[in-house]
Amino acid sequence: MNPNLIGAIILVTILGAAGGVMTWMGLFDRSGTARLIDVSVTLSNSCPVEDIYFIAYAPESGRTARFSNGVANMRLERGEIIRLAIDPAYAAVRYVGYDEKASRNVALVADCTSSERQNMITRTLREQFGN
Repeated sequence: MNPNLIGAIILVTILGAAGGVMTWMGLFDRSGTARLIDVSVTLSNSCPVEDIYFIAYAPESGRTARFSNGVANMRLERGEIIRLAIDPAYAAVRYVGYDEKASRNVALVADCTSSERQNMITRTLREQFGN
């Protein structure tokens, strides 16, 4: 048998196998359909309350996750918004957190110090209105 033909067959076999593996791993998936990812949300809590009073909340899907040892795990679409919120069991307390986009690892900050948040709001208003 011709050595060039054997080499071509081996090359086609290797490329086909590599393409099959990449397709199976999702590297060629460009269908545009939403895919869920495992999201590990870590909480940096500077508030005078325990982590158990906070939840990670995804408003688009309505999914929530409780924190355990500063970590909450969720399955969300990549880029979906995640927000730090107070557990609904404590409806009398309001907390407005910042939004983050879902990726494999997301860090949320519980900042209850009014001075830092007030400084950020004031700075943003000054930048917006030019004062």
